[in-house]
Amino acid sequence: MVNMLFSQYNFHKKWAKDTVRKYLNDKQKVLVIPFSFNNKIQNDGDWQKAYSKSGKYYQNIVQPFNDFGIKDENIDWLNYFADTKETTVEKLKNSDVIFFTGGLPDRMMDRLQKFDIIDEIERFHGIVIGVSAGALIQLADYHISPDDDYKYFSYNKGLNFINDFFIEVHYDESELQNRYIEKVLKEKTNCVYGITDKGGIIVDQGNVTLVGDTRKFTKEKVFG
Repeated sequence: MVNMLFSQYNFHKKWAKDTVRKYLNDKQKVLVIPFSFNNKIQNDGDWQKAYSKSGKYYQNIVQPFNDFGIKDENIDWLNYFADTKETTVEKLKNSDVIFFTGGLPDRMMDRLQKFDIIDEIERFHGIVIGVSAGALIQLADYHISPDDDYKYFSYNKGLNFINDFFIEVHYDESELQNRYIEKVLKEKTNCVYGITDKGGIIVDQGNVTLVGDTRKFTKEKVFG
């Protein structure tokens, strides 16, 4: 299995493209799982306005894959309001790549649980890519630092893919982020990666490759 963790939908840009192209090609089929949306999306109509071909977020999501030669017709979507566990399982079987969108990680995990598809996803043997929230949930345990969406720090359960480290997405060296990275190092792990908006991590069969501007923090070496 290969896991890719990014902060933004820009892993087709120069800082990442040469590394990512080793894994993506025009023969692959991608399944987008946009389950991280907020309360503004309440029904299928709202979902279509967000994720259909004319939707607000569609082009931003498919553009990186288009740049690696994957055409729109080879990119499928899970619709929270229209799909079922059965259709989801079928779509997973037909996919080489799973893509988790950014947004609210805890909401995404709740929706995956309600669909009862976590076991099926954890048995997936292809490539899993996630942006922001979609990166966080690939960790068996992850933390959320306070930001515009979350008032309070929290520890949360994700998918059982990665157990060796924690991540701070959208890392910008802020005092708040650094404080919570130190907290996580003290309480939970020996390693936290700060993934900037031009950074990423690829975990290939357990081997970790840092892409672009990604910082490594350990108990021995935190900041400076």
